[in-house]
Amino acid sequence: MRYFVIYLKGMLMGAADLVPGVSGGTIALLTGIYKELLESINALSLLALVTLRKEGFKAFWKQLNAPFLLSLFGGIVTSILLFSRLLEWLIQNKPLLLWSFFFGLLVASILYLFRTTLSLTTQTILYLVFGILVSFSITQLNGGVNQSSLWYLFFSGFIAISAMILPGLSGAYILVVMGVYQTILTHLRLAQDLILNFDQTQWVNTSSILGVFLLGILIGIKVFSKALSWLLNRYPQRSNAVLVGLMIGALHKVWPWQNKIQGTPSDLEAVFPQEFSGDPQLVAVLLCMGIGFATLFILERSKSLINP
Repeated sequence: MRYFVIYLKGMLMGAADLVPGVSGGTIALLTGIYKELLESINALSLLALVTLRKEGFKAFWKQLNAPFLLSLFGGIVTSILLFSRLLEWLIQNKPLLLWSFFFGLLVASILYLFRTTLSLTTQTILYLVFGILVSFSITQLNGGVNQSSLWYLFFSGFIAISAMILPGLSGAYILVVMGVYQTILTHLRLAQDLILNFDQTQWVNTSSILGVFLLGILIGIKVFSKALSWLLNRYPQRSNAVLVGLMIGALHKVWPWQNKIQGTPSDLEAVFPQEFSGDPQLVAVLLCMGIGFATLFILERSKSLINP
């Protein structure tokens, strides 16, 4: 049951990572698996191979915390494959409802983390403000032109996974900023199409793009998780304050009512419902916010299944 719940949380992380403005790291933090995730990633090292040679496969398997990693990343991959088309459709056709759900979820998670992980002192408030300023500054960057060279896709994966690990910083949004979000989403869809309609030329192109991008992710997550895990263990209060600040600073990017200001998807301005250029759908948006808010408490209660 424990690993099935971890698998479900992995699915939620995968869905969040697909949406620009939402972070899978946020989901990991508020569901109580964030620290274990970083520690398990850090266990993937050459020392694990030494353990395999000297102590055997059982000790090697335990040192890697392999059941946890397989369950979590199995859920993430499943979610990406299942929901990439759905989320692409929701972003294009039902953006108000999608963003309002995630806005409610993030507000609830921030309140929850304030209550459970932070002691408000002058020092933690300063680090909280620092996190807010960093996150807000990053979200003010404009989306670049599309880039598809392999070295740039590798670099994009390396940078994006760093943001995906951090609560509040959306890896998908970083991909939008770097101009490769649509490229990756399109090739994920093409990879699924190739299962039913195989084409060798398309397979070579798609596998090279996604393969290089995945390599950047694997190297980035290993490098970045080590530093972040060290900070959380050595400076827990200050690190948590920065992480919560990152979430607060990015809230405006998932505010449901946003008007285009220059005609491109990345140039959006958060506005009040009465200033929204389309139908504000006030009742539906508030309902979805409430559902997102309630989802936090369902996730929080499920922590007892993971950490009995």
